[in-house]
Amino acid sequence: MKLKHLFFFTPYYEQNRGNSTTAKRIVAGLVARGIKVTVFPYEEASWDEEWDERFAEADLYHILHLRRFAEWRKQRDGLEFLKPYVLTSGGTDVNEDLKNREAAKLIQSVTTQSCAITVFSEDGRSKLLHAYPELTERIYVIPQSAWLPDPDYEMQIPIHPGWPKLLLPAGLRPVKDVFYIWDELKRMREKWPELTFTIIGAALDEKLFAEVERRRQKYDWFHYIQEVPLACMRSVYEQFDLVLNLSKSEGQPMALLEAMAFGKPVVARRNPGNESIIVDGETGVLFDQPGQFPALIEQVLERDEWRRQLTERARLFVEAKHSVEQEIAALLAVYDHCLQQVSRK
Repeated sequence: MKLKHLFFFTPYYEQNRGNSTTAKRIVAGLVARGIKVTVFPYEEASWDEEWDERFAEADLYHILHLRRFAEWRKQRDGLEFLKPYVLTSGGTDVNEDLKNREAAKLIQSVTTQSCAITVFSEDGRSKLLHAYPELTERIYVIPQSAWLPDPDYEMQIPIHPGWPKLLLPAGLRPVKDVFYIWDELKRMREKWPELTFTIIGAALDEKLFAEVERRRQKYDWFHYIQEVPLACMRSVYEQFDLVLNLSKSEGQPMALLEAMAFGKPVVARRNPGNESIIVDGETGVLFDQPGQFPALIEQVLERDEWRRQLTERARLFVEAKHSVEQEIAALLAVYDHCLQQVSRK
């Protein structure tokens, strides 16, 4: 049986955040292969009879984010999945939600009946298997790809001048730990008085957003831009000197892959998700403690030839290991496997 129509469940599609980027990238790749894709953003849209009809017409279902979807499905007992479905971890579900017993039990309610589960890294696979050893035969590691759509209109994002300009693409939520290096940044201003620090991302946590606004008003070198259309991020990266990741945990950081693809040096807090794409000193720079940050930034900024080699190796790495073509081909192989199982029954 050949896949003709896929029904894609994603928590977000309109709001610019990691899950929507993943969903848009996969959908674009599948549509380019001639597959019809129906997208239902279950945290943004309401289910009705029209969705019921589209759901019934699909050959296969693909679901993004285990815990969020399990919560949504729990409220819809009458919705039966009579065709196979593939799950994809969103990152936080494996790195954070599995630590909570109730959330882990909820996740198991959707993994048990799945045909396949895809994760972005070996670390994600290990964490799922530790929680659910019985899933050994159905977990596939499919790395994310670096992808930004071409803009269909001109939109200038105003970026404050300075040097060096540090960018942190991150939605405002506790796991992103956006102020992890704050004290170091204040001290670094003594050496680089024109240094700026900019966060770009959706305001997802009210308390954290209030703190961001308080600091933004107090410090003229700290800037916050809420949401930027995905198609505009290409021009945003071009205007910064370094791209950062400060998260406590990551699935696989899309923003770093995008920055690496565009030749920008990346500096990231060490965690398994960041380590899945950064070889320290080869394709980027990793650090373990805030106190290490200033010296590493100084190396990146002042060692011109090393920085050039760093960014070139990173660009080639993304090109070789994280292409859209590779990701879509791997997903199509998983879909074929699931549909073949149906044909055998």
